[in-house]
Amino acid sequence: MAKRPPPGRCVHCLRHFDVLTWDHVFPEAWYPETTPANLEKWKIPSCLECNLLHSKSEGDLLIRFGLCVDPDDPKNAGIVEKALRAVSAQDGKNEKDASRREALRQKVLKEVFEGDAIPYQAVYPGFGPQPGIHDEVRVAVPVSATSIRRLVEKIVRGITYIEDMKFVEKPFEVQQYVLTEESASPLKAMLDRFGTVYERGPGITVIRAVTPEDNLTAMYSIEIWGRFKGYAFLSKDED
Repeated sequence: MAKRPPPGRCVHCLRHFDVLTWDHVFPEAWYPETTPANLEKWKIPSCLECNLLHSKSEGDLLIRFGLCVDPDDPKNAGIVEKALRAVSAQDGKNEKDASRREALRQKVLKEVFEGDAIPYQAVYPGFGPQPGIHDEVRVAVPVSATSIRRLVEKIVRGITYIEDMKFVEKPFEVQQYVLTEESASPLKAMLDRFGTVYERGPGITVIRAVTPEDNLTAMYSIEIWGRFKGYAFLSKDED
């Protein structure tokens, strides 16, 4: 069993704690089955409260995004199965867990959009209509913007800590952007030219370009399963 991190600061809330936990920079359950067994899964020190908060929101995102990816793509091998098990009463560890999974399944089903009711203008980039699925049978599930923001900020804070042993604290802040392929093209060109690529197996890729002036201000692109794409800037708050 891995030893706990020593007393210190939580990467998320920045408070000092005598007892800390390890939190995975990329949610552990999000690694596809094709991830090499010997790959180091980055971890950062986190207080228990922040760890539980991220775990809950990441579990919810896994279900919702996981139901929308291609089960045959090696970049997300096993992800669909994880999402389905999370809402399957039959996979419950006990009666209480089975009831929780069934309640979650009912919650997701009630929120589903079908056919013409799908708000296509609000679909997250990369999760739009897929070939071979007709409009009348197409469904969509809502995702939490807060959970997405929380995930992107966690990855930025995590890589900053892993690579530079620095905390993201005032006056610096993380700003997240949801961009289409077209609107992201100038940013991607700069990242391709100046960025460093971090690949955590076949399903997770981050590109980070850091300015030499302070070695902290940076731009990020985050790609998970070849479908989820997020962009962020780490910079000083000018206010």
